[in-house]
Amino acid sequence: MKSWKILFQKKVKPKRTYYPVVPSGLIAHTEKGYFYIKGSKRYTVVSERAAMSWSLPIISTKDQMLSNLPIAGVVGFRDGTLVKDISDGKIYLISDSKRRHVVEPDVLEWLEQDIVDAGQKEIFVHPEGEKLSE
Repeated sequence: MKSWKILFQKKVKPKRTYYPVVPSGLIAHTEKGYFYIKGSKRYTVVSERAAMSWSLPIISTKDQMLSNLPIAGVVGFRDGTLVKDISDGKIYLISDSKRRHVVEPDVLEWLEQDIVDAGQKEIFVHPEGEKLSE
């Protein structure tokens, strides 16, 4: 006589592994941080605040999905972002991927945009550029 356990066991189908292609031109958020995807490369985004400054779609994924894309560098804030260094209160405009110290308040009125509070680690990813004055 056969055992009931053997008669009623279901066959288990192997699970398929799905590795979608992460499209270029967006930001991927994984357990290891934010990454800007461009072509067949990924760039580490310095912080969540910097990622948000790009106004790009952000997808959540696993780091394993990006493992075939080599890290090509580090990305900071998008050009045109105003950032305030929380350690000393200095305000910078990110322009041509450089931080330009705003030394005249009239420049802020001219730009008419929100200022993002950030730390030096995030801001100093950008090399120093010329100061912004009148």
